[in-house]
Amino acid sequence: MARREVTFADLGRNPDAVARDLMTWQRGDREEAIGQTLAASARETHGKGMTVWIWTGRLTHGSAIWVLPVSVVHAQAFAPQGPARVLVALLAAAIDAGADPEALVLLDWNGWVAVEAPAADPELAVLAAAERLPDAVRVRTAQFPDPIAAPELDLGRARGRSGLAVLAQSVGAHPVEVAIALAAHGQPLEVAVDDPDMARNVHNWGLSGDPLPDEPDDDAVIEIDDDPCPRRRHARRVLQRLLRMGKVGTNYHTAVDHLYRGVSPDQRHDAMEVGEALIRAGLLGEKPSVGQRHVYLRRDALAQIHALIERGETDAPALTELWTAPPPPTRQVH
Repeated sequence: MARREVTFADLGRNPDAVARDLMTWQRGDREEAIGQTLAASARETHGKGMTVWIWTGRLTHGSAIWVLPVSVVHAQAFAPQGPARVLVALLAAAIDAGADPEALVLLDWNGWVAVEAPAADPELAVLAAAERLPDAVRVRTAQFPDPIAAPELDLGRARGRSGLAVLAQSVGAHPVEVAIALAAHGQPLEVAVDDPDMARNVHNWGLSGDPLPDEPDDDAVIEIDDDPCPRRRHARRVLQRLLRMGKVGTNYHTAVDHLYRGVSPDQRHDAMEVGEALIRAGLLGEKPSVGQRHVYLRRDALAQIHALIERGETDAPALTELWTAPPPPTRQVH
């Protein structure tokens, strides 16, 4: 019997078998079914003992492709830590499997990071990825049934406190670009934050943009648990959960009852009001699916979504009229 969602029990199976059992695959939407498996694997990247699913195949012009369980949003931000670490490890694994590092191209396949990896051996993908991710419970691959197309991914710039992020900021690059350069030159990916020699090496390898300026307020956060407004707390938790599930864009939606799960019966009415307000405010989009209401995070609202999750900030009247208290003062993280 066809199923709507990937379950925890499915993680022990092969991703292609899981995808074929999904209702989306059986009604002909294979890409959406594959996206569901990637989202299930992506949820695992936030903790230890993860399941890593990689889809391999060919682009329409014939080059080898790996699609990874890391969302484009997380790749561009190089955060949270789990997805960033998995992304770096899998790019290094592609090089270990024979890909030419100078020919690697990052692509955006329906909101998931894809890497054009010429000469990468798909049969070595599992071994290489497992070696790069020793705490993964299992690493498995599946093959696309048909060639795929995907536009090139613009990583932009990213901040962070890890060695890779600090090194990238100093040479005007993205941490992923630095990781690829390190792997290509046989260097470890664990980089000390204050290693001037490595900065010179990376600069000499061709990464030489303008360093990012200091922004002391960039680390300002307001913890969700510290938020005095229960409705705003719920809104922030819901958005955070959907972001971690990879529900970004029209192809990656989930049942609307996810907006109300985990609340006590006496809070359900408020939770439903908050969910509807997130839709009216334009942070969530709505897409009918098999006769049910499904929602997703709107890609064009990601800046507002992050502001609400991280700082409790929003200027959307549909939401502010529900709040019962102003946000607490900003906390600086050092």
